[in-house]
Parts: sequence; structure tokens; C-alpha cells
Amino acid sequence: MNTALELKQITKRFGATEILRGVDLTIRQGERHALIGPNGAGKSTLFDLIAGRTQPTSGHIALNGVDVTGAPAHRLGRKGLARSFQTTSVFTGLTVHDNVRCAVLGSRAATWRDRWVRSGVIDQEAQRVIEAIGLAERRDELATSLSYAELRALDLGLALATGASVLLLDEPTAGMNRAEAARALALIRETTQGRTLLIVEHDMEAVFALADRISVLVQGRVIATGTPAEIAANTAVRTAYLGETP
Repeated sequence: MNTALELKQITKRFGATEILRGVDLTIRQGERHALIGPNGAGKSTLFDLIAGRTQPTSGHIALNGVDVTGAPAHRLGRKGLARSFQTTSVFTGLTVHDNVRCAVLGSRAATWRDRWVRSGVIDQEAQRVIEAIGLAERRDELATSLSYAELRALDLGLALATGASVLLLDEPTAGMNRAEAARALALIRETTQGRTLLIVEHDMEAVFALADRISVLVQGRVIATGTPAEIAANTAVRTAYLGETP
């Protein structure tokens, strides 16, 4: 199976403090891969590096076989990577449709004249995404009027609208109750068929329900990668992450 995302010996230091310590991570095309670990393990820092918000101190990152180490976020977007944030990043003063349309427009490497001529195609794509995330009835309402769960769905829609093949989802069920989280997971599973997902999530029930494979980050190092069953049975994971004694 081809590799969608590959990290080799990634380190990150802030002054004298080393946050990431030689992270190796391989994510296959089309798989749903979860990154878990205790608070302070370096998950958010690693996500920021992959998404182009900051640069590694050393090491290499490849996206679909192309070295993208140090590339900024907008260039990574052109190469097929999109990220949703733990804190919803939608334009609350715009309608659902305009939010998604902006994401579709931003993903098109074309002149403004081309975008104007193709506006009908862009509107169709925006509508397709809106229907996929279950917000068709809220299409023309301002994002500020949406519930929290609906905002999270819209945030996912913005990532989907870019057409990216690799999606980074930062705690997609954070702040949701069990029923909302279950609906969010079903939505993610349905709308991301065929795409590659890397998910940071603290809800272990969500992780084990969604992920094909899981990597465990502890003190800046990946200590284990495997299927949910393999991770659940891993003694090192249970000791380091769940706090159990061997």
C-alpha cells in the first residue's frame, strides 16, 4: 500500500526544551490513523509541524511521496492536505453556503476570471459538501446561529471542500456529549471514504471506533503503532498512557 504521510526522525525544540524526540510515523493512503497520548506528549506540536504552521528542528516530512519539510500551510493545501482545528475556525458572520464556497474557491489554483466563469461549478461543489455534512436545511443561515455540533460539522465541511486527499482532524468530538459524538463519528466515517485521516483525539471510545491504526505518543516519542486491538493489549501503552503498573 502506498504511503500518504511519512515522518522521519522529527525533532522540535523550543529553546533548550525538546518537545519531539525523533518521531517516525508512516500513514498509509486511505487509512484512518489516530494519534493519542497524555497531555504534554507533543501531539499538538506534531500536528502543527505536519500542517505547516511551524517547522521541525530536524527531520523530514513527506506528503504523497513528496518532501514537504518546512512548507507553509497554504502550499500544503495545494498539495492535498487540509486541517480542521480543535477550536472551530469558520467565518461566523457568513452563511453556511458562503463558508463552504470560500473553501472551495481557495482550493482552486486559478485566476479570479476563471473562478467567476466557473462559479456554477463551484456552487454545485459547495452544495454537495453541505448536503454531505447534513446542513442542507441550514444552508442560508449564518454560521453564528449553528449549534456547537453543527459548527464542528461545518468545520469538517471546510476541510472536505478543499478536495484534500489527506485530512488532519484535531479532536473532532471535543466538547460533545455521547450522542453528538456518535453522530460526528458517523459523519466523519461517511464523508471521508477513500481519504487519508490523521486524528488527534482524547476520547478513547471514539478512537477505537474510528481508527484503522493508532500511534501512541509519550514524552515526544512514538512508543507503539498498531491496530486498536494491538494497542489495547500493549503493555508499554497501558503503563505509559493508562497509568497501569506492569
